[in-house]
Amino acid sequence: MAFSSQRLEASLSPQVAEVVALKKGIEFTVDIGLVLAVIESDALGVVNLVNLGESNSTKIGLFIDDIVSRLHCRGFGSVVYVHMKANFVAHFLSKFTMNLSEDLF
Repeated sequence: MAFSSQRLEASLSPQVAEVVALKKGIEFTVDIGLVLAVIESDALGVVNLVNLGESNSTKIGLFIDDIVSRLHCRGFGSVVYVHMKANFVAHFLSKFTMNLSEDLF
């Protein structure tokens, strides 16, 4: 298990923010040499988009294309939906980082 936090100075929709976080998480695991077997997310719409892997030219679609490409190139496992009540650690860390002024890796 790994954790990182990065502040973005941008106004993003919740779905775009989830997609960007997923992409950054994959990049982080690759950078530190971890192998991903399962990626869990409580963003059902994002999980569905990644698993469908359908390309489109929207902002989200371009991120999804990049995520799917990275997952396939690395031979990563699956992206699965986990209800937020079952994802307590992620929500705790998310709230914890809201007050941080610097990136953590």
